[in-house]
Amino acid sequence: MAYGEKDNLIGSWSLDKLEFLRKYLPIYIKATSKAIHRYYVDCFAGRGKWIEKESLKEVDGSVSISLDYSGDFTKLFYIELNEDRVKDIEKLASVKSPKRNYEIIKGDCNVMIRKVMPQIHPKAPTFVFIDPSSDQVKWSTIEYLSKWRTELFILYPYQMTIRRYLPKDTSKIQSWQIERLNDFFGTNLWYDIYINHRRTYLLSKLLDLYTNRLKEIGYKYVNVSDVFKKPSGPDLYYMIWVGKHKAGNEIMKWVYEQQNPQLSLF
Repeated sequence: MAYGEKDNLIGSWSLDKLEFLRKYLPIYIKATSKAIHRYYVDCFAGRGKWIEKESLKEVDGSVSISLDYSGDFTKLFYIELNEDRVKDIEKLASVKSPKRNYEIIKGDCNVMIRKVMPQIHPKAPTFVFIDPSSDQVKWSTIEYLSKWRTELFILYPYQMTIRRYLPKDTSKIQSWQIERLNDFFGTNLWYDIYINHRRTYLLSKLLDLYTNRLKEIGYKYVNVSDVFKKPSGPDLYYMIWVGKHKAGNEIMKWVYEQQNPQLSLF
């Protein structure tokens, strides 16, 4: 669960992606039951528990949800930048995982993922949850993960970040914004789209660029959820599921349709 939330609060729009994770993991575990080893990686682990803003009720974060299935994984990895949240994860994991088959790593996921993945056999099924609060995930990290038998569930922060980096007056874009977007997309092709297309087409064109690049690095199946948004307000982000095997794709579609029959997948 993304770092960056204030006062341990999350919006109601965050609950859907957490519910997807809760429903997807047990079916993923069943589908990979013949594998000798399987792994779970949370790149922005956050806290074990959060408070939902509207109801003020405590809800499970991705750490707590995944620990419910700790006995079914060879090992679970939690990467988190914030020291207080690392301590929170340690406290929760010590209670929920009697096998102690987890590792908590403090630091930037773009750096620390290179310490995690060498511990995993390239053919071992591995589910990676990538839920930043902004554009913190570099394309180089996504490309690195593609070398393993990974399924990724990725937050694509269009309204949250990407659009804010793109002023309507294209001459006003700053060098640091260009650098951030180059890191995010792993190419400068986004700039041509930004310069040469009307603003109303930016979302679809930039999303197409990102998803096509995911296919180019070996993720045969790429599915983009309908937009997540506040109860009132602008669209916030999309969730992108990618995998290399048809079975995972079918599971993803079934879970998402069961959870959100009113939404769609592109």
